[in-house]
Amino acid sequence: MTLHANVTCPACRSQDCRKSGWRSDVERQTNPGLRPYRCRTCHHRFWAPPRASSGRRFAFSAGALPLVLIAIAVFWVFDERRVDDDAVQEPIPAATAVDPHTLREAQEGDAEAQVRIAKVLLFGGVQSGEQAGEAVRWLQSAAEKGHPGAMVMLGKLYRSGFGVLQDYGEALKWIRTAAERGHPDGMLELGRLYRDGVGMSRDPVLAYVWFNRAAAALQVDAVRHRADVARGLTADQLKEAQAQSLALEAGEAGAKLAQDNAK
Repeated sequence: MTLHANVTCPACRSQDCRKSGWRSDVERQTNPGLRPYRCRTCHHRFWAPPRASSGRRFAFSAGALPLVLIAIAVFWVFDERRVDDDAVQEPIPAATAVDPHTLREAQEGDAEAQVRIAKVLLFGGVQSGEQAGEAVRWLQSAAEKGHPGAMVMLGKLYRSGFGVLQDYGEALKWIRTAAERGHPDGMLELGRLYRDGVGMSRDPVLAYVWFNRAAAALQVDAVRHRADVARGLTADQLKEAQAQSLALEAGEAGAKLAQDNAK
């Protein structure tokens, strides 16, 4: 849920903030007494003590108290199950064990099999630092073979510092490579990096460009992010962003045609 939170952003002092979701159990355990928030103005993510929402206080009778407690419990469950857009979000495999056939394919250099193993290690249940390190090694191997999905996953891990030391340079390298190869999730993540100023200067125009291209490639989340960024652009900036989007699309289409003709 994205309800308004009665907190102040430490980066820009804006009070237009919303509740964010926990990225992992480790993050929750290392921030006792706090909860994550996201600033709607500068998109900075931070932790602060939970605040009661401002507004008129109401007194409840003893008979109404159970209903209030049930409502609070329902709200808490749905709020905490929301995942922040910075987290690495992947479907959890039904089984946590790596089957021998997939392992053999991965060892023989099959990039798709290597990605499948990494997903099992990262999202298949109980996690450990050793499993995370092994997952990163499989993703690194698949990414170096040109697997764009592996590039995006690896970039998101480096950005969040989940299972690997946080490294914005590596995050930008892999996400940019996937985006420039036309991968919809790569374009979405590159837009987020430009929007938040992660590993680079904040650039809302380029953020719009990559969200725009991701949305055109049917990445659903990019539509919302594009609209959020567009609200902060001037008319001239919006015109420039749309022109850059078109130029990049045309340039890549021309390069692909030239490659096809050369075959």
